[in-house]
Formats: sequence, C-alpha cells, structure tokens
Amino acid sequence: MMIILSSYLQLVYGLQVLRHAKPLTRLPLIGPLFIPPVNVTSVAKVAVRAAVDPALPTGVVDVYGIRQYSQQNPA
Repeated sequence: MMIILSSYLQLVYGLQVLRHAKPLTRLPLIGPLFIPPVNVTSVAKVAVRAAVDPALPTGVVDVYGIRQYSQQNPA
C-alpha cells in the first residue's frame, strides 16, 4: 500500500503545477502535505557526498536541496 501511495505522490509532485509548491509548505497543519517525497537512495547519495566533498555547503539540507544535489554529478 505504501509503495502505491509513494509512487502516486511522486507522480503528483512531478507535475509542473506542484513544482512551485515550496511556499505552501509553510502553511500550518496542511503544509507538510506539500513536501515532496524523497527517495532513500537520493538521501544516501547526498549524505555520502556531504561527508567527502568539501565543496558541498555544510549544515542542514532540506528536501529540495536533497533533490537538487542528488541529480548533480560530482566534479
């Protein structure tokens, strides 16, 4: 059930309309519903890259940063 729901959410958040939903995440109570799901592999890639790559900024990386950094190729 969770796999089906996760796949559906990834499809919905991939739509062009919801790509600019970041300001909606600040709304109380319903804001977390607009946070896109993140693949565990993407989180792992960014965590390893943050540990070994000094060019990656230090600190907390939000969901949007994880998605951005996981799609970039380290130079």
